[in-house]
Amino acid sequence: MIFMKKLLVVSLLLVSLILMGFSTHTSAAEKSTDIEIPVVNYHVISHNPDPNNLYQYSVEEFEEQMVYLKENGYRSLTLRQYFRILDGKAAMPAKPILITFDDSTSDFYPNAFPILDKYDLKATQFTVSDWVNDSWSMTAEEITTVMKNGIDIQNHTATHPSLDHLSYDQQYDEINDATAALNSLTGKRINVFAYPYGAYNADTLSVLENLGFKGAFTIEGGISTDKDNRYELPRFMILNGDTLDDFVRKLSTGH
Repeated sequence: MIFMKKLLVVSLLLVSLILMGFSTHTSAAEKSTDIEIPVVNYHVISHNPDPNNLYQYSVEEFEEQMVYLKENGYRSLTLRQYFRILDGKAAMPAKPILITFDDSTSDFYPNAFPILDKYDLKATQFTVSDWVNDSWSMTAEEITTVMKNGIDIQNHTATHPSLDHLSYDQQYDEINDATAALNSLTGKRINVFAYPYGAYNADTLSVLENLGFKGAFTIEGGISTDKDNRYELPRFMILNGDTLDDFVRKLSTGH
């Protein structure tokens, strides 16, 4: 009889431990599905930003933000890592961030890239293909150099139009021509897009789908999640006048 009571007690303890473990596992699994990734967007990084140009940001303030990311344990993602997390194919690190730039302007190589490299931060540069080698843009050599050192190169159209003002065929040509040119330049698959001026319409989405794009980014603010439409992925911009406090706030709220 005593043996049976002891056996019952041991059995109950084992059941309790199993249930506790299951509960902990379930809780962890639930947390792992809360995918939230801030996606930050920059344009021009300048030593002498024009105070009247929202898209120009100072080198010093940019570096201050990159130092903040590094010192606070953020992990910068490649596009491949970003989409694998969204698609449930990879675990999300504790503090992920996707750093993006638009236009591939000439300042990126001498000003932004050395800072990213210094702090071992990955980034994506959305490139206007017809601007490559122009005086205000990166050269082909610079693009291939940064691409070999942690910078993804992706599509920002051929000529940077406001796509919502174009016909379906015109939009198709803008995006497809840039894809072909950038693929030829980089030797990489070009299948991620950023809307110039953040402008798009139903035709744009249809073009991207028909061309097999994996995703596209807006500039409407917000934090990226796995629930987002892949062709309406949110980014928040860092603009002239934004302080480090603004940057930190946007990392958590997207606004």
